[in-house]
Amino acid sequence: MQPSPLDGYRALFDTLMGHYYEAADSICQQLDKEWPTHPAGAYARASVIYAKLCDFEDTTGTAELEQHVETCLAVCKEWEQLAPDSAAAEREYLIGAAYSVSGLTRHRQGRSVDGIRRLMASRSHFDAAIELDSEFYDAYVGRGAYRYAAASNMGFFRWLPGVPSKRQGWEDLNIGLKHSKFSQYAALSSMVWLALQEENYELADSMVQAGLERFPRSRTFWMPKLALEKRTEQWEKARESALVLLEQYTQLEFQNGYEVIGLYRTLMDCSDMLGDSDAALSYARAGLAAAATPYALERRKDTLKALRSRLGRGAKR
Repeated sequence: MQPSPLDGYRALFDTLMGHYYEAADSICQQLDKEWPTHPAGAYARASVIYAKLCDFEDTTGTAELEQHVETCLAVCKEWEQLAPDSAAAEREYLIGAAYSVSGLTRHRQGRSVDGIRRLMASRSHFDAAIELDSEFYDAYVGRGAYRYAAASNMGFFRWLPGVPSKRQGWEDLNIGLKHSKFSQYAALSSMVWLALQEENYELADSMVQAGLERFPRSRTFWMPKLALEKRTEQWEKARESALVLLEQYTQLEFQNGYEVIGLYRTLMDCSDMLGDSDAALSYARAGLAAAATPYALERRKDTLKALRSRLGRGAKR
């Protein structure tokens, strides 16, 4: 088998799952050095920025992400023109992945129509990669995420012909989870939220535990752990999980305050449910005092209102 820059994606995605962004940047630099004309480096850099956008719930770096996406697409187009049969499945995967990360970013930031167009394009290229090589299992993860999202969001996708089913999406993700070279934990992190959505809490818990066993401090798995504990009314465990996440976010060099404010709200609610009114009031004050960017404050308007309301009620719930 010929060497490929995608061989480095396992290490890249593991560093992103653990939020080791400097290490991820170093891997990107190594890809650029070893494969200077290959689009894998551009997609890798877009992936790093996307991971940060999701982790910090921010928009900083969006323009740079889109630049890397366009670079990846342009190089793939040139590659197709010069050598259409050379590693074609790999090329189709990279095009699909680039469209996917761009589409998800646009959708998350309110540009839903643009985002959906790009996600539709990603689906067709993941399909092509799988048609060219049915054992290119990482492409199943991208296609599975699209299929499940399309089936779950009929309001956005109702005008598409042949909208896929949730089952098709889940099956693709499961194939990727079992067999992909570098996307196993990306598949797992998607599937745990899907299990929560379907209220399959036992399965969600097993997936969270599997993720945390491999990445003990990964916020990618601590977040669904907290969501699971809140939905199943495990208030003491939820409070403990929220404190773990709060410690991480408050120690980050960059965080815009969005998650910190939300975690203080969670801690306030958990404390109230446990009958600890004094702690609830303390967390409400801390949430209102948390440093945050204007972007985060705007997005947390309802949360801040709830914190102020709780202070207004004083010791009474």
